[in-house]
Formats: sequence, C-alpha cells, structure tokens
Amino acid sequence: MMNSRLGRQLRQGIFGLFLLQGGAAAHAGNWQQNVAIAGFDKVHVYTPDTVSPIGSGKSLLLLLHGCVQSIDAYLGANLEDVAEEYGMVIAVPEAMHKAGFSCWSYWEGERSRSAGDYKNLVDLASSMSSDPDRKIDPSQVYIAGLSSGAVFANTTACIAPDIFAGMGISAGPSIGTSPAGAIRHCEAADVASRCNSYASTHADHFSTQITAIAHGTEDSTVDQCYNRQNAEGLASVYGVTSEPETTIYREGTRSATQSLWQEGRVAMVWLDGVGHAWSGGEGASGTYVSDNGINYARYLARYFTSNNKRVTH
Repeated sequence: MMNSRLGRQLRQGIFGLFLLQGGAAAHAGNWQQNVAIAGFDKVHVYTPDTVSPIGSGKSLLLLLHGCVQSIDAYLGANLEDVAEEYGMVIAVPEAMHKAGFSCWSYWEGERSRSAGDYKNLVDLASSMSSDPDRKIDPSQVYIAGLSSGAVFANTTACIAPDIFAGMGISAGPSIGTSPAGAIRHCEAADVASRCNSYASTHADHFSTQITAIAHGTEDSTVDQCYNRQNAEGLASVYGVTSEPETTIYREGTRSATQSLWQEGRVAMVWLDGVGHAWSGGEGASGTYVSDNGINYARYLARYFTSNNKRVTH
C-alpha cells in the first residue's frame, strides 16, 4: 500500500512540475460531450489523466446546472484545471425532468432514489463509479450544483448518503422549499428533519458525509439567508457544532470567507464579489458563470480531499 501510494504521489508531482514548467499539454485529459448515460440524454464528462491524492483511483463530481443555464456554460468554468490537479472526473448532466425555466424540478414530485432525476443521478454516480475503465474510487463520489441544481444536489445527497460522500451547494434555497422561496424571499425550512426523512434507512451514512455550502456576497436573486440555514441544517444532521473562527481562502486577488464546523464536516463559504452565478475563478466565462470570485470547484476538490471521512488517509 505504501509503495502504491508513493508511486501515485510521485506521478502527480511529476505531472504538476510539467505544468509549472509550461508543458504544452496543460489539459492532459479530455471532454466527452453530450454522452447518453444512466437515464440522461446529455452529459458532459471530463476525465483527467491524473488520480486522486487520497484513496484509490480518481474521484467523481456530479455538477448540476442552474435554471436557464446550459451545461455548455461549464465548458468555460475552469473545471479542467481542477480535474487534473485533484484527479477528479467531472460529469455535468442536463436535467431530464425540467420545470419552470429549465430548472431541476426540486419542488415537484416524489423525493426518492427511485423517482425522476433523483434516480438518474444515483444511477449516474453508481454507473460511473462501478465502471472499471473509469477507475473511480466509490468512496470519493460527490455532488454539487448551482441554484435549482444546488437544491437538487442537496436533496439527492440526502436521499443517497451511502452514494455521495460529500456535496457542494452554491446559491441554493433550502431543500423542500417552494418556488416562491427561490426569488428574493427567505422561506424557513427544517433542513435537518427533511434531510433525515429523505434518507430513510440510509441515514446512518450521514456519519461520514461532508458538506460545503456557498453563496455569493453580491447575489440578489436567491436570498442569502439560505447559506446559514443550509449550513446549520446539515450540521444538525451530522451532529456537529460550529467552530468559532473563520478563515480567508484566497486565489490571487480573489477571496472567500470560510467558517468550519467540527472536523471539517460542514463549511459555510461566502464568495466575495460573486452574484447569482457559479464561481469559476479568473478567466471563467459562460452564462451564470462568474470570474469575479474564487474557483469554487477547486475549493470543493480541496475541501473534499482534505476532509473525506470514507478514505483512510
């Protein structure tokens, strides 16, 4: 085990040195676009050549778009660099059962692992992580999203905590809220009770799940109250208390404020200068993709890698 881990670290170090020296193949992996898989007609999948610095193989992140946002927007969101740095396969599916303005239909239908796009996401994660050719570590499967995609990702991770080791929720209303609570209105929600009820017999897996909740400081679309409501709700699900201090996370001139709960189980992040958009970092572009803040995907990859409770470090 020590030899294989050392070999993996050496390979990643050599690859990182190559990038720093200005190698031509800055993105050694590749995008596969509009892949039909696990109930979805269109999924963009980026597969890096690298492996995760922890565990065995690559990690997997499912990233869910927001309302009126094409999955093509994430092709300009600086995901490739993150994937290569952290050995993370990133899959961006287009919702099949849309509602409203091409939103993930988080306020409609049954919330279970056998219903609609919840089933599709569970199947997507399971299908990709069980495919030996993809070399994904099942203990490093995560889900994230923006806005309606954030609520849907949160709900899915509550439904299937046995599948998802962690989630990253950006600018999302709380699970179980109505459409009226999505636009400039704060709708109170018992996040902990709802999340536990969605999990049913799988609730014991919350003992090793982690969550990062984020919101842009300039977001005037989805009420900023949800950042703390969601963070405190998930902390209650996990049974952890808040740490008193906050820290500043920086990428060059861009920054975010981070508050951590016990053992890194929950992070609450304020994305400085970001409106209602996915925070893609410097040079990011696309509909509802902001270049004003940090690269939130990189933050998530670092957070998941540092705090994963299902991998023996």
